[in-house]
Amino acid sequence: MPSVDQKRIAEQLKTEGNKLFRMGRYDAAADQYTEALALWPGWTVPLVNRAFCHKKKGNWTGVERDCRKALEINAGEFKAHYFLGQALEQQNAYTEAVSHLAKALETAREKDDSIKDEIWKELARIKYGAWQQQAAARAAERAMLRQQLDKMLSERHDRELNVATDVDALREKHAQDRKAWDRLFELAARQDEPEEIPNAFTCRLTMDVFREPVCTPSGLSYERTALLEHLQKVGSFDPVSRDPCTADMIIPNLGLRDATQEYLEEHPWSWKECL
Repeated sequence: MPSVDQKRIAEQLKTEGNKLFRMGRYDAAADQYTEALALWPGWTVPLVNRAFCHKKKGNWTGVERDCRKALEINAGEFKAHYFLGQALEQQNAYTEAVSHLAKALETAREKDDSIKDEIWKELARIKYGAWQQQAAARAAERAMLRQQLDKMLSERHDRELNVATDVDALREKHAQDRKAWDRLFELAARQDEPEEIPNAFTCRLTMDVFREPVCTPSGLSYERTALLEHLQKVGSFDPVSRDPCTADMIIPNLGLRDATQEYLEEHPWSWKECL
């Protein structure tokens, strides 16, 4: 365990590192954080701060190393989860990146840290990008399968026509076969066709997808930041019902937040609306 003096000096080094960071001197700031860690190895703050320096320099290997070490010390260090998620994205490790970003978002929400909006957008961007790749792969698979099946169907039709006694009736059956295939492929492609997001999942003030919905005494829900801005700049009343409402009267609508999240997961193309 570091002594009281060692902790005091480590705090001073961290403070100096923060000053250098704000000046854009990331290498010098990282050196200060490293010295602080030498005095206080179990302190996660300089580890996460040094990871931030690595991020600014594009050193994602350094980001991952420091964040994983910080999480070994404190699994609840949400900024370490956040930076690690970003580092893993750079390595195309999307599944693990999403896992760490989700943990970061959960803790940031609990702490009501403003960084939660950044984390949300990062998650949305990764999930939308993953859907784009998956949708393109599915489209390519459908095209390949369609080509193969069309060839098989044409060959079968030709064989049947060569021995048919009622050519017109057989041609009509063949046309129905092709229509059936068309309906099947249209149905398969429908899962990747964007549609309008239901109003239930969007804020009536911003028209954006809910991130942090809150409920007023009137029972109406709004995006938290939008409602607070209304209460501060317009007046202490519900924007729609006009009933009296103040900041201390609103409550988180966790049910709506979970329902919105579920909709986004089931319709991943909709993550685009969260960017």
